Amino acid sequence: MEQPELTHTRSISKLYLIGGYLAIWPTAYALGVFVLSGWTVGHAFPNWESIVYILLCAHSCYLLDRVKIADHRQDPADAIALPERAMLYSRFATPIRVLLILELLAGTAVGWLIFPILMLIPVVALCVVHLYAGRGATPSSPRLKDLPAVKAFFIASGHLALSIAVLWANQHDLLTDLHLMSALAIIGTWMIVAGDAILCDIDDHDADMMYSTKSLAVMLGSRSAWISALGFITLGSLLISLHQSTMIGVGATLIAATLITRKNTNHRDFVDARLLPIVLIWMFVL
Repeated sequence: MEQPELTHTRSISKLYLIGGYLAIWPTAYALGVFVLSGWTVGHAFPNWESIVYILLCAHSCYLLDRVKIADHRQDPADAIALPERAMLYSRFATPIRVLLILELLAGTAVGWLIFPILMLIPVVALCVVHLYAGRGATPSSPRLKDLPAVKAFFIASGHLALSIAVLWANQHDLLTDLHLMSALAIIGTWMIVAGDAILCDIDDHDADMMYSTKSLAVMLGSRSAWISALGFITLGSLLISLHQSTMIGVGATLIAATLITRKNTNHRDFVDARLLPIVLIWMFVL
């Protein structure tokens, strides 16, 4: 007879994987970046409109990256990296595309409520995702994401740009009030996100190598990429902590959570799921 503890563990593991398949964790990660960015620049906890807006933008962009705009554009590299997830998205590609269009419309409406210029960002974001990886990988015809070291740094820049845009829409003097240390803290946030993206690229190493996507994991090897990711996260944590000493706990927890991933076979779901709770716990503890 199976032990209750083992059954419980398997149920949690299954829910964890389902969260990844439904894009819950990468969407939560985008919200984590937004909350961390706001805390970094001294912004108040985000209002509900901003939270909903970030979730809609992040989820729709992730879905587009998975299913593309048409079946013939789907990425064979996805099927190699995560076959079960790719099969699920391929099977339900049409309703998923309908969902992301609805999210686009909803994000546009919510953006207008926050500040009119934000209503343009969902469309721009989806266009950028399409330009970044709007078709399947082809070694003879590289996409933007296939260029050397672009993959992780592009993702980090996209996350931070969305967060800063929404923060600015809520506080228009945000950028004019920046000083050296707060600017360095924003760079630190970018480095943390870039480090996380490098960790996720390790999961895609074999598929990326097969289709000539020159991620850092492919260029440096998985071990060196993991060390690089740890370096980015450590330096980023130092920069945000120098700006606000209250963020030392966030940085230390992120570093510790990264150290335990050394032998992980699935970095992505763990990395995506960990940021938001870490930031929220330390924010409300302090």
